[in-house]
Amino acid sequence: MSRRFRSNLAPDTFNIWTSFTDLMSNAFMVLTLLLLLSMSKIPSLNRQQRLQQSDNSKQKIIVLPSEEYKFASGSAELPSNLSKDIQNNLKDGKILQAIKQQLDNAQNIIDIIEVIGHTDGQEVGSLNCHQKFGRRGNLDKELEAVATQAKNVSILCPGSNTDLGLMRALAVIKELQKAQNQEKTGRFKQVSFRAYSSGQLLLPQNRGFAKPQRKEDKQRRRIEIRFTQLAQETTPE
Repeated sequence: MSRRFRSNLAPDTFNIWTSFTDLMSNAFMVLTLLLLLSMSKIPSLNRQQRLQQSDNSKQKIIVLPSEEYKFASGSAELPSNLSKDIQNNLKDGKILQAIKQQLDNAQNIIDIIEVIGHTDGQEVGSLNCHQKFGRRGNLDKELEAVATQAKNVSILCPGSNTDLGLMRALAVIKELQKAQNQEKTGRFKQVSFRAYSSGQLLLPQNRGFAKPQRKEDKQRRRIEIRFTQLAQETTPE
């Protein structure tokens, strides 16, 4: 009786064990598949995170629009409200505050503040200074002296919109340098400045090159303040 009982039990036990191993095998395959699927998503997630971090680390461009800061026609003399918004009675104005905030929040050390002057496509008309210097202006003779010495930007006479944009960028830089000279420490004390002109070439908001347009367009007149790092120079080999 006992032998017959054991022989009847053996096949049932074997079937249960086989079913159990099949179940475990299937479960393992499912887990493996889920693991592979999750691993395949990791590069995509990492890429999204890198893109998000890249967007967050981008420096903002400070734009000074002509609607708020209006230069006189053909002039680079700073509007009084622009000067005050940089510094007023040794107190930081909102422009200087925004610059310092950008420097403090930057993930990398900022070495250079670039100031770019933009104009509209309206041609530089006949100016009083042209009677003395001619329509070509005098930047070729006086620009370095204004940038490196105590000469005022007002002595410059533009011969083109490109000249005018550069003059206005330089005027903003000289005002920023006055504020910088009052600083004792901090990131703003360490930066250097670069003056550039885009003339009438570039549209606002990264919309590319402008088409020929000789009419007044206040939206295109602006000063941009950008933040960059010095890079190591190299030449193609």
